[in-house]
Amino acid sequence: MGDEFRIVIVCTANICRSPMAEAMIRQALRAYGPGAASITVESAGVYGHEGSPIAPGSAAALNALGIEDDGHRGRRLTPAIVGAADLVLTMEEGHRDAILAGSPEARDKTFALREFARLAGGEAPPADAGVAARARALVAAAGRRRTVLPWAGVDDVPDPYGGPDEGYHACAALLLGEVGTLLRPLLTPRS
Repeated sequence: MGDEFRIVIVCTANICRSPMAEAMIRQALRAYGPGAASITVESAGVYGHEGSPIAPGSAAALNALGIEDDGHRGRRLTPAIVGAADLVLTMEEGHRDAILAGSPEARDKTFALREFARLAGGEAPPADAGVAARARALVAAAGRRRTVLPWAGVDDVPDPYGGPDEGYHACAALLLGEVGTLLRPLLTPRS
């Protein structure tokens, strides 16, 4: 297990939603400081547009929030990426289900992003543990709290790709709130 913790964010093509969430998490981890250095975050797409830059609307939405995309290039999700991850967060329940169809052993670490934020947001991981250990405790707690909801799509992040700029900004605002919720118990305030 070690002192490192790897998060993989997944969407359809890895040029819109997942790179926005990745950039938001990276910025939060940088702001937290050296204590979060054990957390790495990356993204991929179930149908990844290999080598493609972030969608212009996503870049503009991040820019409006003062967040850099760090020169993102799209890539396709592979079983090796899933296997190396400690936590896989998807933009849609369908992405989660596709991953689990190919890698059923990843069930305990694969969640829709909004699902994980909902399940882990109220947890209080051990404050005396390092960030990676707290992250593992959150994943375990979320897995224990997981239930099947009676309606599909409740945890999906709407895909703004190809739509108006407002859709990208709304998606970014939604992601920013969800990222804050899922990181809050992980990055406990420093004293």
